[in-house]
Amino acid sequence: MDRLAAVAERIAGRSGRLEKIELASAYLRALDDEDLRRALHFLSGKPFGPRDPRRLAVGQVSLREAVIAASGWDAETVRLSIREVGDVGEAIGLLMWGRTEERALSLAEAESLYAELARRRRAADKEELLRECFLRYRPLTLKYFVKVITGDLRIGLQEKMLEEAAAAACGVTAEAMRQAADRAGDLAEAALAARRGQLEQISVCLFHPADFMLARPIASAREVPDPENWLVEDKYDGIRAQAHVAGGKVVLFSRGLADVTAAFPDLEAALERLPGSLVLDGEIVAWREGRVLPFGALQQRLARRAVPLFLPLEAPAAYVAYDLLLRDDRELMERPIEERRAELERLLAGCRPPLLLAPQREAFSVEDLERLFQEARARGNEGLVLKRRGSRYEAGRRGGAWLKWKRPLATLDVVITAAEQGHGKRAPLLSDYTFAVRSGDRFVNVGKAYSGLTDEEIRELTQRLRALAVGRAGPVLIVRPEIVLEVAFDGVQKSSRHESGYALRFPRIVRWRRDKRPEDADDLDRVRQIYETQIPSRA
Repeated sequence: MDRLAAVAERIAGRSGRLEKIELASAYLRALDDEDLRRALHFLSGKPFGPRDPRRLAVGQVSLREAVIAASGWDAETVRLSIREVGDVGEAIGLLMWGRTEERALSLAEAESLYAELARRRRAADKEELLRECFLRYRPLTLKYFVKVITGDLRIGLQEKMLEEAAAAACGVTAEAMRQAADRAGDLAEAALAARRGQLEQISVCLFHPADFMLARPIASAREVPDPENWLVEDKYDGIRAQAHVAGGKVVLFSRGLADVTAAFPDLEAALERLPGSLVLDGEIVAWREGRVLPFGALQQRLARRAVPLFLPLEAPAAYVAYDLLLRDDRELMERPIEERRAELERLLAGCRPPLLLAPQREAFSVEDLERLFQEARARGNEGLVLKRRGSRYEAGRRGGAWLKWKRPLATLDVVITAAEQGHGKRAPLLSDYTFAVRSGDRFVNVGKAYSGLTDEEIRELTQRLRALAVGRAGPVLIVRPEIVLEVAFDGVQKSSRHESGYALRFPRIVRWRRDKRPEDADDLDRVRQIYETQIPSRA
């Protein structure tokens, strides 16, 4: 871990892409197999592999309490240091300077410590282990030990660059490494296979989820200059799910690669009747009378370990399949989309709800795309997904082979009530905003947003918000509700986290409404009205 920290620090200090890759590849090349696996996980900001279900569950509060106990610094100095540095790992490394035993830490020992953190359940027990670590190991090592805990090394070594470094270290092409990592869902597994000359043997594994292919967002059909080169599908308002099926066994994995099968026994029963072995990509949606329902109708099915017998009737679901990644031990990810689609159509011929095949359409002009978009919206769907003809399935990528086009459900004028510092280059600025609507003579929170403003606007808002500060709750600056933003969102859902009782889905800032006063903001009745328009009819 000491060597990884030293190399990471050198990488962070380089601006050139090739320099960063060369430093990383030289470091990886010298490692044995087990340390190569650990190093690739750690450099990806992960204490364990992507298929490992363990989670550290260590927040900034526990890190802060541990460094207060270990360093002897008072709580206010620690809070200010973390806030001003903008990176808790870097701040802890600085705060522990001259206060540790300067012991060495190997990658294997670091992995064991992460495993012990994951095993401990009580926050106090985690903090005690962290305190011991902070007193024991070198400050630079602690900096990166903590960065792995927080999930972001911030050294400018992007995922694609790490893949190139691993490829160079293992003597294969970057493209071969990328494809193998896509199939395996784990760069470390691909790198070990490359060392053994077994890269071509890596394939999608049943009941081990691969990363999902992602779509790049567009704002209008005008961003698609060649509509005839794209296949068009509706964009559904549900949860992305990968279905693994073999021998009567079914596992549904969510976008976060979590097993959500227990929440959908009706889908499990439908999928287990499919022949052979297969991996499907698709969407779980709320479904009634031949129509996809808004996401709110699906909410009560989520995060359940067991589903009451009546719930599938109250909140019926369907699985809309739109890609096929594996069929009877034949991996299809590298095949063109047209071939994958043809095989999917043969597999699902004659299927009935709750198992559906996503309709696919063609467009030959921008006007065709705009018409298809309106038709999708009329069907109650979010918009369109466009898939380039001839494209392969690029797991974990947002490279532009898939595009998504949707419009927000609505916009609201809201008031900022709290702000937090951002990350990376925005670490010194207040760029994450909690916002509220009016409720009588009060303001009640309905969400949080951090995207949509320019860097200059964020700098100006930071000065304004600090002047409006009335208190602090940990890293959160509480401010007088004076600044109005217009925010767009994709839906409204019930929420016990907010006093308002509601939360906006996927909010993003449209603009800073300098022309409006707090009393001009929308009220809770407007939020409630939007929510009620989403509730499906049970007639």
